[in-house]
Amino acid sequence: MRRRVNAGIHRCLFFLALICNSAVLRPAFTGRPSLTRCATRPSSQAVKSAGFGQISLDSVTDEISAPNIAPAEAVDILLRNEDVTHDDLKLKKLRKVLDQSLEKGGQASVAPMVARMLQWDGLEPQQEKSHGMRSAKKFPIFFTAFAAVRSYCRENADFFSMQELGAVLEALTTLARKMWAADDRVTGSMSMILNKELMNKGEATSETADIIGTLGLREPFQAMAVAALDIPREDMKHVDAVASMAWALAVANIQLASLQIKVAKGIIAHIDKVSPPDIGKLFMTMHEMEWFKDADAIAYLTQALVARIQTLKEEDPGLASMLAAR
Repeated sequence: MRRRVNAGIHRCLFFLALICNSAVLRPAFTGRPSLTRCATRPSSQAVKSAGFGQISLDSVTDEISAPNIAPAEAVDILLRNEDVTHDDLKLKKLRKVLDQSLEKGGQASVAPMVARMLQWDGLEPQQEKSHGMRSAKKFPIFFTAFAAVRSYCRENADFFSMQELGAVLEALTTLARKMWAADDRVTGSMSMILNKELMNKGEATSETADIIGTLGLREPFQAMAVAALDIPREDMKHVDAVASMAWALAVANIQLASLQIKVAKGIIAHIDKVSPPDIGKLFMTMHEMEWFKDADAIAYLTQALVARIQTLKEEDPGLASMLAAR
């Protein structure tokens, strides 16, 4: 079957993708991590150890090492404190504690942790000068948390469920985009860290626009893509997670033909569960980023999505009117 979609189908999918576009840029999970309020102000010992008005990273690290602190809450505590002094040794200690926190929290703790990282105002673009300087100063702490997540996903990809894979891959892709779009002072700090990482690995510094690869996410994404091949067929019923995974891997340009076929078959088998945001992601994955390579898979998936759009229009007159108006 030829890989050709008629103009009417393209136009219908395009309009629906526009409607769902904002959903593509958000993590697939909808709940925010439940964060308890702990140590909202620094202890006197912390202030004394770092100087008036400053907090020692060691004291914050000790706080988040408590057994009842989840990874998302640990990030909240780290990013809540405004003026935290740090050096390489303190950052290494922090990384060890975060690694332990993720091991204890398991796969289910990763998406909430990334969700909290996405909320950090230090990633906002074009910050006021003093705000941007504070964000750049704190960025090494943020990146230490990011590196812990990156490493955990690479080493534990086989233990993620389909729902967890979709949520984490989409959240990390969204986070990567947000990190590169941050204020120039923040991206400058990030570039210094990344160049140091590359030199430590004996690799040349990167000047490409690969937002995934330059952040060291390619190996974790590849590991999670391979892990998805072993996901039981019945778990492909979680079409929202499957669509999120496909979109994230397309952004990262992770090509795995057998996984592409598995995704297409999974979506078609459970097409009745596909929602408008899922259709938007799949349209971008299939026709804009051209992640799917098999012509038959593209044709059958397109037909299934078009049929699903018609069903959704019948079920929701408002959606039909919106598409007609465009």
